[in-house]
Amino acid sequence: MYALKKQNGWIIEAQRKKVYIDTRVSAEAGATTVSYKWHALFLITELAAYIPYFMLGDTHYNILMISLFLCSVLISTLSLVFHAFINKSERHVYSMDSKLNLIVNNTMKKYKSIAMLLLSGLNAVAWIYVALYTGITGILPASSYYVYIFIQLIAVLGFIVPIYMGLNRKKELLSANTSPIDVDDDEYWKTGYYYNPDDKHILIENRMQSGNYTFNYAKKGAWIFTGITCAITAGCIILVFVCMLPLINIQEKITMTNNNLTISAGGYTSKIDVNDITELKLLDELPDDSFLRTNGASTDSYDIGRYEGRTLGKCSLYVFDGYSPILMIKSDDTLVFVNSKEDGEIEGLYEELSQ
Repeated sequence: MYALKKQNGWIIEAQRKKVYIDTRVSAEAGATTVSYKWHALFLITELAAYIPYFMLGDTHYNILMISLFLCSVLISTLSLVFHAFINKSERHVYSMDSKLNLIVNNTMKKYKSIAMLLLSGLNAVAWIYVALYTGITGILPASSYYVYIFIQLIAVLGFIVPIYMGLNRKKELLSANTSPIDVDDDEYWKTGYYYNPDDKHILIENRMQSGNYTFNYAKKGAWIFTGITCAITAGCIILVFVCMLPLINIQEKITMTNNNLTISAGGYTSKIDVNDITELKLLDELPDDSFLRTNGASTDSYDIGRYEGRTLGKCSLYVFDGYSPILMIKSDDTLVFVNSKEDGEIEGLYEELSQ
């Protein structure tokens, strides 16, 4: 499009590289009726909700809570940063009418600030719900994930709706603009992204949608931030892959060392002192109970990880579907169900533990 404009002489030379500044609007930069300091309250409550989990001994369980906590803090922190940025950056000049510029900028500040607070606040509510429920009940059932996802969806709507309302209000205000300002800035977008060495800003409004922002790639900071973001994204993908890898090809390992029984599979481990065992039982199948997975993996081939039985309570399963017998091992604070694909391994373990 830029090449076509040059070829046909459609570029407005008088408007190229022109910058308009409204001193009245610039003087209001940073001022807002909705303070970004509310985000600090959300961050403090998120941190307070996580503190009890420092003492958890279950590594996998703790990793899950750490992941949810870090996601919550990341969203609230980014909301705070963008909220503060919006307060500083909303000083655009739309018209020769200074009063109109001030009204439009303050209106967009208000709606965008509300959007950031709703996103941050509801995100905090989602995490705090999971943290409190898990702390009180000692389990993290699938229903908690559904509630968490539902609240996060509401948070997204809480972000989108005010932005949409603000843009509509902006459009309504500018429809009465009798002295609009036109600037031809196609030269800065000719590469497909914004590149303007004379613009000191790293983050600018998207030319197609004022509710979105893009980077000024003439600045090193934009490339650094983009690189960090890509690295974090790649790291998250790799982390998920690494976490899921043990569950792709499950290898069960049962060892006995100095009267300590260790059962591990899929990255999950249960350790039992043989002297603490209170009950051993060989079963043809799992007890007729409703097992709810709180952390682990369930497929058509296996059930591995931490579960909650309706009557049996918290337990660990290392069970491959279609293989029997299943050995139930119970101690004062541990309940484990385990079987094996190897013929005779579970029977041998039962006899060894029964001695």
